[in-house]
Amino acid sequence: MNVLFLMLNYPYEKNREHMYKDLSRKFAEEGHNVYVAALLEDKYGEETFLQKEENHNILWIKAGDYFGVNKIKKGTTALLLPYYFNKNINRYFNNVKFDLVIYPTPAITLYYTVKLIKKNNPSAKYMLVVKDIFPQNALDIGLMKKGVVYKVFRNIEEKIYQISDYLGCMSHKNIQHIADHNDVHENKFFILENWYSNLDYKSLEEEEVTNIKKNYDLEGKFVLTFGGNISPANELEFLIQLAEKVENQGIKDISFIIIGRGTAKNKIESLITQKNLSCIKVFNFVPTEEYDQLIKMSNVGLINLNRNYTIPNIPSKTLNLMRIGKPILAATDRNTDYKELITEEANCGLWCETGDLDSYYKNLIKLKESKDLRETFSENARKYFLNHLTTSNAYGSIMKKIGE
Repeated sequence: MNVLFLMLNYPYEKNREHMYKDLSRKFAEEGHNVYVAALLEDKYGEETFLQKEENHNILWIKAGDYFGVNKIKKGTTALLLPYYFNKNINRYFNNVKFDLVIYPTPAITLYYTVKLIKKNNPSAKYMLVVKDIFPQNALDIGLMKKGVVYKVFRNIEEKIYQISDYLGCMSHKNIQHIADHNDVHENKFFILENWYSNLDYKSLEEEEVTNIKKNYDLEGKFVLTFGGNISPANELEFLIQLAEKVENQGIKDISFIIIGRGTAKNKIESLITQKNLSCIKVFNFVPTEEYDQLIKMSNVGLINLNRNYTIPNIPSKTLNLMRIGKPILAATDRNTDYKELITEEANCGLWCETGDLDSYYKNLIKLKESKDLRETFSENARKYFLNHLTTSNAYGSIMKKIGE
């Protein structure tokens, strides 16, 4: 098949791993002719160009800066993206007849490109990978109001569901939510969990753990780590409440680590300072190798979601926690089936609803006091990853669906 990937967040850095890079390479390895149209941000100082590998053609499209910039710059780039994508896809891939086109959410900026490609390739199949249900997710946590902008985005969201032949969703509640709020035929849906190609995992040696803990002043501590975007989506204010309760209980051997950046970072740091909490540390950035070591060294991985979400989210950072066999302490909204994922399907962690501080605290102490429980969760997490979350699994799920 001739397979086209439409991508905004496809890593330009050669050494940076990414799930869509894994998937496009998997299609190429299986003998398909793979084409990728990917955003090339201005910050790299390059012009649009075609990068050719065996069975793999990556069209890097210069179209402005999109990630890590202010709203005005991001909005301008989003508006111009369809123009640059359509123009360059027509120029470089004009003679290619695609059989399958794959694109992820949020697909607001990609809809008009998909529409044009479908006009030129009416017999191709079109697959939306549903990771975010936008704009409802932004509405839930106060990043958007129900005005004109919301209605425009909502209209495009409905259109992208209609124009797509398949919707790969992360969970059953994901499917149910879209089906309940949109006119989408049930045959379009299928389960497509996150995936990763790197199956190898080597635990840290005791000496390595000792050195890391010494470098980060964590000696003798039970460590819980949150890594990722610090935004209203995570509601880390609730994690701070947990840290405050730990200190009020006089517990001295628990440490929380937050690693990341984001719009809520300053607020979180201010709260920590205001409450004078010594058991929680925030790191803006650590080198990739050190980040991996910190996650591996930690006793527990943290997953947090805002209590106000009405849409079912499955946090993507779960993928790496399961890959390295890390027990999970989760606090999420009640509308996601994340609880079922980690407490029943994978049986690799403990869950409470965001806001239920007593349960959050009890779950923390339960994990801290039972090494056997942590080891069981660790084994189960790793097993779930190998059985469900590899790139081969994702490829197989896609091929099975389009084969129907």
